[in-house]
Order: sequence, then structure tokens, then C-alpha cells
Amino acid sequence: MKITILVIEDNAEMSENICSILGLAHYNVLSAPNGKAGIELAQQHHPDLILCDIMMPDLDGYGVLHILNSDPDMASIPFIFLTAKADKADMRTGMNLGADDYITKPFYGLDLLKVIEVRLRKSNYIKANYTNDMTSVTHLKDRVNELKNHKLFEHQHTRLFRKKEFIFMEGQSASDLFYIVRGRVKTYKVNYEGKELITGFHKGGDYLGYVSLVEDLPHIESAEVREDSEIAIIPKQDFLNKIYSSRDIAKMFIKMLSFNLIEAESRLLDIAYQSVRQRVAGALLKINDLYILNKKSVITITRKDISSMIGTATESLNRTLADFKEEGLIDIQGEGIRILDKSRLERNNKRPSHAPLLRV
Repeated sequence: MKITILVIEDNAEMSENICSILGLAHYNVLSAPNGKAGIELAQQHHPDLILCDIMMPDLDGYGVLHILNSDPDMASIPFIFLTAKADKADMRTGMNLGADDYITKPFYGLDLLKVIEVRLRKSNYIKANYTNDMTSVTHLKDRVNELKNHKLFEHQHTRLFRKKEFIFMEGQSASDLFYIVRGRVKTYKVNYEGKELITGFHKGGDYLGYVSLVEDLPHIESAEVREDSEIAIIPKQDFLNKIYSSRDIAKMFIKMLSFNLIEAESRLLDIAYQSVRQRVAGALLKINDLYILNKKSVITITRKDISSMIGTATESLNRTLADFKEEGLIDIQGEGIRILDKSRLERNNKRPSHAPLLRV
């Protein structure tokens, strides 16, 4: 089967030259004159690789990548930017959004073909090593938490999400249940000022997106991958059929919903009544538990994420971390944090006795 490459380029002459080179190399080529048309072609044909210009009217290359990465069916397609700008900041912006590579204009045809070959080879390697058959899914699922013995869903498939990719975004229509086979994911909400509030860190064995499915609402938060992760995707109807037909499965998800409510109450109490020092201690302990389960001893979650989790400024967090280090509670290794005295850190996290219990 011929490999299909989609070229999204608003410069007609440049587009024609690229398509001609790819055609000579025996690729099947699709071309789009702008970002909107490119997205439509990608959704219709599911190409094996996308070449996309950055500077385009109406919808630029960054917007194209963002929209495609939000679609689980599109996010795994290798994406290469074409750009006349070689500025490192622009390149970093694209890579943070999930671009696989950059080609700076003008370029030689041979260089273009080499970059494409490398990206296609890497994509094929990933597909070969992360198959979607049920045997592979069951084998990996058997190694996670207490849900390992529950073969809950029969028609799931898995997908590899790269670091920084979105599994789903706040406000997006909820059509699937997600199960983390391996890896780590953060969920968060964004306020009207664009500030993040982290709602949770999740590990292998956790389910995501079930609240929106049960309530039949759009996703109430965004889920972003923090390290390369394998995610099982269960269609909404399969999930609903299971919870309506099995009392045990329904009870399991009710318990998970109840735990989410209790945890949200606890976080509200912490923000209302705990000092920054207490909240930082609590966040480190919670994140440390997550890393221990993943057999890691150094916390590498960014300072920004910890700040968003506890609702404080990054500067306040850094001052508190410096105090903890001076007191011998933690050790700071570059961007990593290692807990040295867990019991003393737990004492710093105790909630004041006068704090009331919230009930809905």
C-alpha cells in the first residue's frame, strides 16, 4: 500500500514543488491551500504523515497541529512543520504542541525526503511495538492496580500518547472512556484568566472521563499526558452498557465518583484553612505516593504544576521548598525533588483542628 502524505501550504509554487518531489519518490500526495482545508483532508483520508506550513492566513500551522492533536484518531500522525523562520522560540512552540520535526525553507529535496523517511520509520516502529490486539491490552492491564483482574470491556484498543499530548480537552464532547495502561496524566481546569488549576495526577490503572459520560456532558477538565503513556480507549456505549448491566461495575464507578467528591472537599478545606507551607507539604506527599507506585524516587513534576495544584504563586512555592531543603525535609536535585524525612513532612501537612467538614 502506498504511503499517503498531506501537504498543507498556502504558497502555490512551493506546494507544487513539494508535491512533485514526493510524487517522484512514489508517495501518494494530498495537498491543501490552507489550514482549514488541510484539517478536512486529514480527517477524511487519515494520511501517514503531514507536512504543514506555519505562516498561513486564517488558521496557522500551530492551530492546525492543536486541532489535530485534540482528535485521538489524528494525534498519532507524524507532523512536520515547514517554516521560513529558524527562530528557536518558534521551534520550541511547535515542539511543545507536539510537532515531530521542522524543515526550514529553503531546503533541498533530498533533505526533505530524508526527514520524511526517518519520521515514517519511527512511526512504524511505534505501531509495531504497541499493537491494538486484546492480548497485548490484557497483558499490560494485568500489571496495574486492583482493577487488573477485571476484564471489563471487550472492544477496547490502545494508543500511545506522547508527552504533552492531550487525551481530551475541557469543553470537548465526551465520546469515550479512557484507561491508563501505563504512564502518567494530569487533569486540570482553566479559569477565565487562563490560569490552570490542577484537579489530579493519574497513573496506570486509573480511569478518565467517566464523570462526563455518566452526566452526558462535555468534558469538565482537560487531560494532558506527562510522560509517554499507553491509553486504552473504550467507546461510550460500551461503558454505559456495562454499568447498566453489571451492578458490581456500576458500584465500582460510584465509589470512584464518591472518592472524587471527598478529595475535592478535602482540597477546598486545604486551600481555605491551610498555610502555603502545609499545602506544599501535602502536595509533595501526594505526588511522592504517585512516584513510589511508579518505582521512581525523585519527583520531577514542574514547579508550575505543583503551584497550580495547591493554588499558590510559583515564587511562594520556591521559597517554601527552599525552607524545606534547609530543614532537611527534602533534597532538590535540579528540577527534581527527593523527600528525605516523610514523617516530619506529614506533621507539616496536618489540618488545623478548627477546620469544619464540608458537606454537599
